Amino acid sequence: MKIVKIDPARINQSFIAKAVQKIKKGGVVILPTDTVYGIGCLADSLKGIRRIYRIKKRNKKKPLPILIGSLRQITGLRLILTRETKILIKNYWPGPVTLIVPTTAGGSVGLRMPQHPVALALLKKAGPMAVTSVNFSGKASARKVAEIPAKIVLAADFIIDSGTCPLAIESTVVDMTGRQIRILRHGYISQKEIMKAIKDV
Repeated sequence: MKIVKIDPARINQSFIAKAVQKIKKGGVVILPTDTVYGIGCLADSLKGIRRIYRIKKRNKKKPLPILIGSLRQITGLRLILTRETKILIKNYWPGPVTLIVPTTAGGSVGLRMPQHPVALALLKKAGPMAVTSVNFSGKASARKVAEIPAKIVLAADFIIDSGTCPLAIESTVVDMTGRQIRILRHGYISQKEIMKAIKDV
């Protein structure tokens, strides 16, 4: 059974377990989020990450964002969290805001906690995952499984169908690595809201 349907209101834990089993073996899974459908693998799976780049025809210079299922999963990622970053986490996680934050190793990582019960159930069991929108690079994102290109469906190891994503628009991407906060992608949360949240504290 490659495609399973999971009702967000009544999560089938056996299907979640099957998806986690695929992920733990280096598999690539399509999953719903609050914004759009994503394609992902374990955050530290080089095999899975390489497959995602091939499947999406994605530029290898563009890193994959990391999705987490709980704030406790941040601890192993060695992040540098500024006051402003902590404010945005408190205000918008779980939710449609991806934060680009610096790491103690000198690089940076894009991080988000989605507000979708199925995604959270999967992430809590599997751990942090490298997840990007399930489309060919530069093409429209999928709001439901029927919109995912057939070639990507065939290439994935497991697909979770939870109906239409509630927000149906990409997350806002905020760069927290420099002295000034920058919006790298305008999404569901506006720049005005982001800046107001920081200034109000």
